[in-house]
Amino acid sequence: MHIVRTQQTPVWLSSPVVDLIVEDDAVAGAVIDRNGRPTRVRARRGVVLAAGGFARNREWRLKHHGIPGYSAAPEGDLGTGIDLGARVGAALELMDDAWWGSGTVGPDGQHGFVLSERSFPFSIVVDAAGERFTNESASYIDFGHAMLEHPVPGPTWLVTDVRHARRYLSTAYLGRKKEWLAAGILFEAGSLAELADKTGMDPARLAATVERFNGFARTGVDADFGRGGTVYDNYYGDPRVKPNPNLGPLERGPFRALLLYPGDLGTKGGLLTDADGRVLREDGSVIPGLYAAGNTTASVMGRPTRAPAPPSAPPSSSPTAPPATPPRPPATPPRPRNAS
Repeated sequence: MHIVRTQQTPVWLSSPVVDLIVEDDAVAGAVIDRNGRPTRVRARRGVVLAAGGFARNREWRLKHHGIPGYSAAPEGDLGTGIDLGARVGAALELMDDAWWGSGTVGPDGQHGFVLSERSFPFSIVVDAAGERFTNESASYIDFGHAMLEHPVPGPTWLVTDVRHARRYLSTAYLGRKKEWLAAGILFEAGSLAELADKTGMDPARLAATVERFNGFARTGVDADFGRGGTVYDNYYGDPRVKPNPNLGPLERGPFRALLLYPGDLGTKGGLLTDADGRVLREDGSVIPGLYAAGNTTASVMGRPTRAPAPPSAPPSSSPTAPPATPPRPPATPPRPRNAS
């Protein structure tokens, strides 16, 4: 935008591109819906499609991801740029992947993204059975894939003790605790057994999970998933907590459980491009005059390959690279017993 303003390029707001102008197999411009009227704009050097991904396109999400999508991306992220490119013969790649992570769905239906909250000490993430299944301090995309690939059906919960609530911000429901409690997506209880009953978890299994995790917090070594064993993990840790800034025992009530969804920051698939940003056809040839960038393209990052767990974790718990197409979670995670 600095370059645009410096060279005084006109910027048309609320003026979507509705079609590309193709002449002699090359993109020569675009048709713009400006004030309700189609306006043809010719491009001497090319057209760049940089309109985001398709995170808010429910139909595409169900088709490619098997879920309606619980994305924190803007509501206008509908895949229009990808569709424009595909209509002139562009190849598509990585359409089944996204910038996954843990998300929330508020009482108003708005989507949030949970990052630091699950990494800070005095917290664990458990499945519907009340058991941990991954490193809570891992990167958001690794954590998101872990949620999608986890075979236990049912809701996922971020469980915290009172120190987590007092020390760290919970951006998901900041200032809206009462509304989230009333909606049955956040629960609070004086004991872990009561919390398990409210959320539908097995109290004995949750208690065993917490007891084991608390032992890791005291030794500073997560022998199951290696949480807090890397500098990356420690970024969202608390240096005041010893011996591991990401591990804090869950001992003091009231305890809370926040319902997590397989969320994302946006989609990862789109138009296939070369190293110069030129859009390619299925046969690998260049579409002259057409370029793409950002989430409109198939990400240059490709698919994630998980880093091995730190030496503190046993080999059996080391993460592995995800399959090309992750298993499909239910379209809507099952609700806890007493949720509205």
